[in-house]
Amino acid sequence: MDDFPNHLPQEPPAVPPPLSTRTNKAPPRDAPPGRGLVRFLYCQNPFYVVSAVLVFWGLRASFDSGGETFQSGALLAALAGYTILLAATAFLLIRFGKVWQDVRTVLLVIVLMFLAISISFEKTLVTNPPVGRLCLLGGLAFAILCSEGLLRGIRLKLPPWFRASYYSILALFFLYPVILNPAVVDPNDPKLTWGLFGFSPLAGVAFLTLLPAVRRGPQYVRDNGNPWPWPLYPWVLFGFLGLGVCGRTYSLCLSFQPMKGSATIFAPYFLVPFLFSVNVLLMEIGMVSRLKGVMRVALIAPVGLLALAAGGPGSSETAAGFFQTFRHALGASPLFVTLLAVAAFYLVAWLRRVPYATTALTASLAAAAVCGPDTVGLSTRISPQGFPLLLIGLLQLWIALRQRSSWRCLLAMGCFVAAMTCAFWETSFTAYRGLIPIHVSLAAVLLVGALFSDPFAKLLQRLGAALILLAGIAALVLDPQWLGHPPPMLLAAYPGLVIATAIVYGYLAGNRWYYAAASGNLICWLVVAGRHVYVHLRQTIAGLDQIAWGIAFFLVAVLISLTKTDIPRKCVSYWRKRN
Repeated sequence: MDDFPNHLPQEPPAVPPPLSTRTNKAPPRDAPPGRGLVRFLYCQNPFYVVSAVLVFWGLRASFDSGGETFQSGALLAALAGYTILLAATAFLLIRFGKVWQDVRTVLLVIVLMFLAISISFEKTLVTNPPVGRLCLLGGLAFAILCSEGLLRGIRLKLPPWFRASYYSILALFFLYPVILNPAVVDPNDPKLTWGLFGFSPLAGVAFLTLLPAVRRGPQYVRDNGNPWPWPLYPWVLFGFLGLGVCGRTYSLCLSFQPMKGSATIFAPYFLVPFLFSVNVLLMEIGMVSRLKGVMRVALIAPVGLLALAAGGPGSSETAAGFFQTFRHALGASPLFVTLLAVAAFYLVAWLRRVPYATTALTASLAAAAVCGPDTVGLSTRISPQGFPLLLIGLLQLWIALRQRSSWRCLLAMGCFVAAMTCAFWETSFTAYRGLIPIHVSLAAVLLVGALFSDPFAKLLQRLGAALILLAGIAALVLDPQWLGHPPPMLLAAYPGLVIATAIVYGYLAGNRWYYAAASGNLICWLVVAGRHVYVHLRQTIAGLDQIAWGIAFFLVAVLISLTKTDIPRKCVSYWRKRN
């Protein structure tokens, strides 16, 4: 063992070849060739969509779906055949190529074909109900069988709650026209018009069946057999179906209530119930996944719903008639009903402690203060109402007491004053240019400044001192006629009341700014009273003007002398220490 070499011979370190002899690596197999448009087309491969649109367009132009059995059956067979071709393509691409990116587009195109089949036989259902019902029922069966076969064939897992909602939405697309068709006798029949409007709420209910799946979170679709991350899978599918619901709402109105030209009963507020349900799902997704951005979008989206509800009754006489029927049946316009629903949504979000829900709820209640049951848009808004303002005050007061927030407490007090002013607008509460609401507001500022000790409360205390000084000066300067002739005894006693209030509040709050305000009011009161006495004495004393000027210059001289001593500096130092 001692003869065994301690160190084995080592090979010299490999020297990298010179740059001139290095060769570039070959591009990966899946790297798209070319750049620009060619690269985009290669990556996104939109030709499946283009193909589906052209085929559907060509089939609708080739076959008349007006009611003939042969034509309707041929159209259904052709659409089903092309859908099977797409499904077979997806199956082959996955089983042999694993091209998931292209298959995602193919699957969405297949769903598009299902929706196209459900729309293609509305005219047949109106002109030939037996054939139309047969085509729609057969189309639903085909959609279910094709979906199940494709999911099992490519081994794509769609959890039960998602699958149940998917089939519920498909069933609504195919079966709702069949249920609505018996009412297509009179275009103005309330059953027909309410049925056309009812598709959107029912679609919203169908989408709300996704709530159990949403509450299970992203882990519910984990290990689903495809590389698509959450929320790309499966929410792109349901987003696609949501766009189909919006289009189908308009399509039903166009097919089952034909009018001259392009006028229909459809109006933007038809989409509000469905989109409201979608927003509920969006909020639930944000809360379960703790996505603050999604929750903020869900809080902002109802503004768009209010804009849709304020779009008016529509462009036709029938639409205007149903708009009036809606108002009489529900006792309010679509805008007011939507505003109540939005306020309830924000209330639930606030109870569930969603960030910024308090601000959203406050804004909705403020909008309700100027929106009544007959409000259609901005031009028909009403005068401010006190009850919504009272609710805002109670909400802000509750939060202020829990968070010890002075500015929220002041906002609550302001809402209470505004609510009382709106409720007693034509009473003595608002007499004399609103002196009572003004002084109640001043009392609120003083009260909040005394109850809290944060920086905003200290600012309110100083603001209150300035307001007291201005109130005293205004009572001495303003013309009683402009104020509406308040009682003379009140005007005479008001300066003394203001001075006493400032002194008492300054003592209780320990704030010497109120002593300065009381002194200012006292000086102004003495000046005004002295002016009246001076005018009266001037009529009897000839040299009163010279005497007054002499005293004034004496006071100036005294002030100049005081500035040459340490008394002003000591006074300023004492003031700063006490405040």
